[in-house]
Amino acid sequence: MAHAAAHTAARLRAPHTALRVPWGTPPFPPRPPPGAPPEAPARAARYQLLHGALARAGVRVLATAHHADDQLETVLMRLAAGSSALGLGGMRPVRRFGMALGRDAREAGWFGADGLRRWIVRPLLDVSKDRILATCDEYGLHYVVDKTNFQPDLTVRNAIRHMLASTPPGSEEAQSGVPSAPTTLPPDIALRISRIEAAVLDPTLPVALDLTGSRENLRAAARALSRNLADIESRASVFLHHFAVDAPPGTFLLAADKLATSVRDPLVQLGMVLRILRYASPAPWGSPRAQAGRRRESLQRIVARVWGTDADADPSARTPFNAGGAVLWTPLRICTDGRLRHGALAAGERAGWLASRAPPPREARAAFERDVSAAVRRAGGAARVDVLFDNRFEVALRLDAVPPGDAAVRSVREGTGRVVLVLGGRWLWPEVVWRREGREDVVLARLDAPDLVWYEPPPGVKRKDRGVQPRAAQAAPLPWQGAVDFEFIRVLDDA
Repeated sequence: MAHAAAHTAARLRAPHTALRVPWGTPPFPPRPPPGAPPEAPARAARYQLLHGALARAGVRVLATAHHADDQLETVLMRLAAGSSALGLGGMRPVRRFGMALGRDAREAGWFGADGLRRWIVRPLLDVSKDRILATCDEYGLHYVVDKTNFQPDLTVRNAIRHMLASTPPGSEEAQSGVPSAPTTLPPDIALRISRIEAAVLDPTLPVALDLTGSRENLRAAARALSRNLADIESRASVFLHHFAVDAPPGTFLLAADKLATSVRDPLVQLGMVLRILRYASPAPWGSPRAQAGRRRESLQRIVARVWGTDADADPSARTPFNAGGAVLWTPLRICTDGRLRHGALAAGERAGWLASRAPPPREARAAFERDVSAAVRRAGGAARVDVLFDNRFEVALRLDAVPPGDAAVRSVREGTGRVVLVLGGRWLWPEVVWRREGREDVVLARLDAPDLVWYEPPPGVKRKDRGVQPRAAQAAPLPWQGAVDFEFIRVLDDA
């Protein structure tokens, strides 16, 4: 297949690069053994290679050849997994790479902050495979048929492909209403196929999926589901920007007044919640973990709480909650002076819900710290150290701007101290601290934003108990404040 691609590229005088998966070389996993599901590791490895190639070439956009039949198979796979109508929209024609397919940088499929700056486009999603092959034949374009695509016992996608190919319209199976599926499937694949057969009978599906109908009708149904998703996403974007209120960096403040009467479509509500979770969560942007695992019960709980209380009701009756994604939802008053407060609404104030990064348990905070001492030692005095922190902020340490003879840098080089990024303050923003054995941490730099403009502590809690001091109370500038840049990098929209 690689040889055929190289031959076609040479014939068309197009640049060509062949990439091989280095199975077993970190972060790539070992090659899946015979009988093991290959789809997930192969997909992560493939996108890891492609992302690296884009980065080396300075290219921002990857175009893939996914077509309408691939889209149909994806819709059916998601149907088997119990996806909502949003998931049934299938592959998006344009999307960001996202931060990760795996859990972290130790696994294949990790793109980090760079994944938010690179894109995947699928220009052929509305074009059938038959039409693509006919075009190739018409213009004498050579193509390769991957024989493994026709082994139904290898992957769920292959089994779906076999099932659809085995039920032509008018056949005995089609007339019976039961599509013919392979009879020798592994148990896990057979279970997924049976779930598809049951799920397509659900009368609540937004678009009917008749497995015994023509392939073109099925592709048309998949296109309708995709358009339905695009419409929901568009309306969710409009409402998010309409009801968004200025909030501290890394948080999202949703004005609740008129929310329940303006946004009534449950799918639009769900789309808004998913976007807010992805924005505020410390889990990798684009991963299921950033959206409460996309668990239906968690998402429905958030919708019920946020939409369940009218803005004219007393917000003090509402309480903060966390339904997943490490996102804390806090009911607050949006006051006329721009501050956020607890308690009953006064004249002219609005009720709101603030989504922010949930505080980790105190005993678990160390797991979220980033020790950058080794990078500081390696960098010397004229370099820059860039760190992705908490999957939310890019922190740039410009060591050439650190004051000459700085005690923290000297102690790091001598091995008597460390420079560590920690979660700090009310909003869990990044702080750069100098840490020494047996000594209290010294804050070198922190995100410089007037956080007290947005927040007042709840009744009975003193301001000093929150760990955030007003800027005016600082005796002197922090030692590295002018040498560290903080940028919140998560985005609300896909485009």
